[in-house]
Amino acid sequence: MSKAWQTALRRTIVALGMGIAAWGAQAQSTDPLVIGEVIARDRCAVCHGPCGQSVAPNFPRLAGQNAQYLARQLHAFARGERKDTAMSEKVKGLSPSDIEAVAEYYARQKPGHTPSGDELLLAVGRYVYERGNRHTGLPPCATCHGAGAAGTTELPRLAGQHPQYIIRQVQAFKERSGNRDSAIMRVMSHRLNDLELEAVAAYLGNLK
Repeated sequence: MSKAWQTALRRTIVALGMGIAAWGAQAQSTDPLVIGEVIARDRCAVCHGPCGQSVAPNFPRLAGQNAQYLARQLHAFARGERKDTAMSEKVKGLSPSDIEAVAEYYARQKPGHTPSGDELLLAVGRYVYERGNRHTGLPPCATCHGAGAAGTTELPRLAGQHPQYIIRQVQAFKERSGNRDSAIMRVMSHRLNDLELEAVAAYLGNLK
């Protein structure tokens, strides 16, 4: 057996051992946060990071997200109300208490952010977020999402989210794709021009 195959085999054994250990920890613990951490590391870490700090902007940051909101979204994936092949597979087999546990775990993690040095763009984003655009009938984002964009049980935390992810989600509301539909967000998405959307996304991503 070549050294490369030996190395690969050892890595596979280690990975299997970690998976078995994680499963054992989940099975033995009754602490929801421990269960949530195990699920996060076992099922979610590849895309969202073990602590909710996803590196790739096509995956949302979950650290600091409102637990009730996150749990509602996971239940929606489990019921097929939100469509995503990867997410549907990840939530498969999770009990309602598992979903609540992983949502609470991520909610307690330290939020991240995406710093921006473009002060002019951030200023535009802040203006649109806080005041909207009366010339196009665009209401302020802060009306629903609040001054700090911290999120509620009904609305997601937007502060510190990947700007590219925010842009993609607004576009999804505009196109009504992936079962993303909301009367208010449809209006917002159609009245936001490309510059305003880029600016608001940069402003939100820069928030801590």
